[in-house]
Amino acid sequence: MDYRLENISKDDFERLVNMICQKILGIGVIEFAEGKDGGRDGIFTGTAENFPSSKDSWKGKFIIQAKHVSSPIASCSDNSFQNKIEKEEIPKLKKLKANNKIDNYLLFTNRKFTGVKGIRLVDTIRKEVGIDNVEIIGKEFINSHLAQNKAIRDVFDLDKYTLPFDFTDTDLKELVVNFKNEINKSKHELKHSIDKIATDLRFIEKDIKNEKNKLSKVFFDNVMKENSLKYFSQIDDFLQNPINEELSETYLDIAMELNSIITIKRDDFLAFEEVFIYLYNYVKDRNEDLKRQKRFISIFLHYMYFNCDIGKK
Repeated sequence: MDYRLENISKDDFERLVNMICQKILGIGVIEFAEGKDGGRDGIFTGTAENFPSSKDSWKGKFIIQAKHVSSPIASCSDNSFQNKIEKEEIPKLKKLKANNKIDNYLLFTNRKFTGVKGIRLVDTIRKEVGIDNVEIIGKEFINSHLAQNKAIRDVFDLDKYTLPFDFTDTDLKELVVNFKNEINKSKHELKHSIDKIATDLRFIEKDIKNEKNKLSKVFFDNVMKENSLKYFSQIDDFLQNPINEELSETYLDIAMELNSIITIKRDDFLAFEEVFIYLYNYVKDRNEDLKRQKRFISIFLHYMYFNCDIGKK
């Protein structure tokens, strides 16, 4: 489950981190106001209740830091993050060590914790500061902890940011890339596509579907019909081509997965276009290399709806 922590403020993220620390370290975690920390967002002194485990708990003086980022694809491997920790935070930690104010260091971030570079940064902090107990805790741990603590989620209203849309967005990306390459090669006239669909389908049926799904006429007319409809015939040809049999199976898997999720969580949205926007952003934010093909994310989602693969029929 991804609780989209990039959507909350820096201050709320710091509060959230300290609440998690009260659960894993103890109620004695003290939260610092901004500008007063000297390299600390929170402190704890004593024996941790459950970190790194209840049987092998760290002891002594804990320094807690929270580093928030607004990008959903940021990671601990990013050079900007690595440089900031090494140039700005390590000198602060050295001063705390010199003043005998640190034995354990926990750095929480809503970045992905990545293997080699993340571990290397932990080792650098240990060596430079002169302490053994150092951990960088990324979004994976935080999301896992939040999934088990509804009370914390409720404080920051985190459930509104998320759906269980842990669907395989990379599969949709594969469809988009392959379809874009196909139409670049084929150079079909889009006018033909529009005429073919207008002949094959009666829009009155779509009016009924839109009413059932609470999709506005404005969105259907000005976005789906105006921008996406012209590609639908080509998507039909693309998916029906025997050469693309595996991609066609991928499409069916994605559509079934999304339709199940949308059915379960439909009440979290008002108009159906909000579902489209959420899904578009979800895929776009996780696939930065789709820069010049982003519109095809929406086109495929609209096609799924138009084809009655998602939404009420």
